Amino acid sequence: MANQPFDQRLKFDVELSITDPDDPLPLLIGTLTNQPVMLMFKNQTDSSVFVSDEEDDEHGTTMVAGEEIIFDCRGNHGQASNLGFPVGTSFFATADGAVGDFKISVIYAK
Repeated sequence: MANQPFDQRLKFDVELSITDPDDPLPLLIGTLTNQPVMLMFKNQTDSSVFVSDEEDDEHGTTMVAGEEIIFDCRGNHGQASNLGFPVGTSFFATADGAVGDFKISVIYAK
């Protein structure tokens, strides 16, 4: 079985990124093509960026310049039946005047 969060081998997916997310409206960072085991959100811009899994500016989190967040979607052991972002989830960034990159590294089980 491959691409299941309970598989034992990890693999990096294509990194999702957006450069200079200078827009008061949500901009697409990217869409998951594999079910992640871990996600690493990296705000490498010079400004705060609001990141969301919905195309809005209300449901998500604000990350200050230089902030990084790691989501462990596996919860240390096995697969939690209600934890994780499914394949096809899109992430959006909202920032006004940001210069730099916002990146999401994806690790999935293979």
